[in-house]
Amino acid sequence: MKNNVTVKKALQKGRIQLVFLPIAIIIVCVLISVYLKKVEMMDNWVIIVGSIVGVSLAWLSWSYLVVGWKIWAYENVRNVNELKRKAIEQNLIWKDGSWFERTEIKNYEQKQKLKQLEKKFLEKDVYKDDLNVPKETLVFYSKSNLAFEFAISLFLIASGGYLYYIDKTIWLALIMVVIGGYSLYSWYKKTKEKSPQIILNDQGITLKESGFFSWEDIENDRVYTKSKGKTSTTCLAFNYEEIEIDELDIDAEDLENLLHVYRVRFEQNHPN
Repeated sequence: MKNNVTVKKALQKGRIQLVFLPIAIIIVCVLISVYLKKVEMMDNWVIIVGSIVGVSLAWLSWSYLVVGWKIWAYENVRNVNELKRKAIEQNLIWKDGSWFERTEIKNYEQKQKLKQLEKKFLEKDVYKDDLNVPKETLVFYSKSNLAFEFAISLFLIASGGYLYYIDKTIWLALIMVVIGGYSLYSWYKKTKEKSPQIILNDQGITLKESGFFSWEDIENDRVYTKSKGKTSTTCLAFNYEEIEIDELDIDAEDLENLLHVYRVRFEQNHPN
């Protein structure tokens, strides 16, 4: 096994094959049906049929391509546990035993290959130190996010005032002003916050609200995106702690790299 492809590159290839391609298939089918309706070759029902055909073909393409991607990725990526976790979080694949996972189309050879590759998941993921990472990293609120929040707050307040001025719609104007005012108050509190929200180093993780956690006590540390309806939030999680990082001056990939590097340094300084 080569183990020469990074998790990031494997996920990028997976998104092209398992997300973008199926979406493209749906779009093409819908566009074809709309065109047939526009040139009056068929009635309105063709759009419904085109949508159903598009979704069916998209699912069929995922069911076929996902097996090949799994085999390629599991063969060529060293840290397969991280890869699988992120692939599930990004909706590239489904959890083992789920109904959707059972729709995968695989032949006998592919089944045997996947069974053989299951042994890799028994191995612990391996990470290395990164000399570009400082001894300690302080994570604050993002200045660009604060600027955006300030602008939105003023916009809501101004819009509410303008709406009342031109239309005398008190209730709607009041709602906009209240929302804008609360957002402005939240922005003000964050600007006054001088201490970091997260501190990471080779000793552990310090959260502003929860205090210090040593690496020897930290389990299942990860950065992941959780979805709720149409919204999603990126979080740092470990043990029973969870902190949202969307408003902080660090992205998910950089934060996860810091988790790996600082844990490696801790283990180097505290060998068993």
